[in-house]
Amino acid sequence: MENNYTYPAVLNYSEEGFINIRIPAFDIVTCVETGEDPIIAAQDALTLEILAFEESGEELPSNEFDGEIEDGEKVVYINIWMPYHRSKVKEVYVKKTLTIPAWMDQLAKNENINFSSTLVEALKSKLGL
Repeated sequence: MENNYTYPAVLNYSEEGFINIRIPAFDIVTCVETGEDPIIAAQDALTLEILAFEESGEELPSNEFDGEIEDGEKVVYINIWMPYHRSKVKEVYVKKTLTIPAWMDQLAKNENINFSSTLVEALKSKLGL
């Protein structure tokens, strides 16, 4: 897991009122209204995609740009410093009370098992996440 990533993005200004943003390495397409910052939108989309790749353990695609651009388009390089962007993506946790057999509680405590993380893992598995 790295802290810095840089990927090319293609900004298309040809549609009236919008800036279309394409990040070819990830097949990401998003847009913002003219006047909004396309770099921030690209960073947000790219951050979510990189986080998904990191979580799944997949290798990130190459950051080389070998495509062509059309009239009304320009290539910009989007840099992501992951410590900052990870801190922006916050997961909200909800407290739950659960009941388990006393013998299971004792065995889990003896093994230093974290009940919260174990429950999260089990729920993800059960939900197919």
